[in-house]
Amino acid sequence: MEELRIEQACIEDADEIFELYHSLLDDPFGTWNEEYPSRELVQEDLQNSQVYVMKNEEGHIVSAIVNEKSEEFDELAHWYSDIQNWAQLGRLGVARDMQGKGIARLMLSHAMHEAKLQGCEAVRFLVSAGNLPAQRSYAKLNFEVCGEADAWGGHWLCYEKRL
Repeated sequence: MEELRIEQACIEDADEIFELYHSLLDDPFGTWNEEYPSRELVQEDLQNSQVYVMKNEEGHIVSAIVNEKSEEFDELAHWYSDIQNWAQLGRLGVARDMQGKGIARLMLSHAMHEAKLQGCEAVRFLVSAGNLPAQRSYAKLNFEVCGEADAWGGHWLCYEKRL
């Protein structure tokens, strides 16, 4: 397998992250569409949140994940009641030619490690109820389903994991 590296994204990565996300629009398990995630949202993520990217030997982005600075998830589930500081992970995308190689788990593990270094006690993540490959990845990382929610036109499983 080629050498891959994970790093914090910079504003210059915006176009390539957007292209990665939009290359995944017709994924049978995905929920993304022409409006989401938008180019503006990618820009906003890079300005206001932590975005991690995995790059291949040529420096091309093959995966991205966001640690969102948002309270959107707060009312969606009965999250761990004793957690005060958490990370909200989202928009995990893996290039088609890299899928099935454990990249999603590597990205999640990296984002969780970084969150723990920043003092987070747990991470939260939403997964479409129909996204079986993603659910298998989260199960291997011992995420717990803390609830289900209907939001943004979809039905979601609410995952949380203590760090």
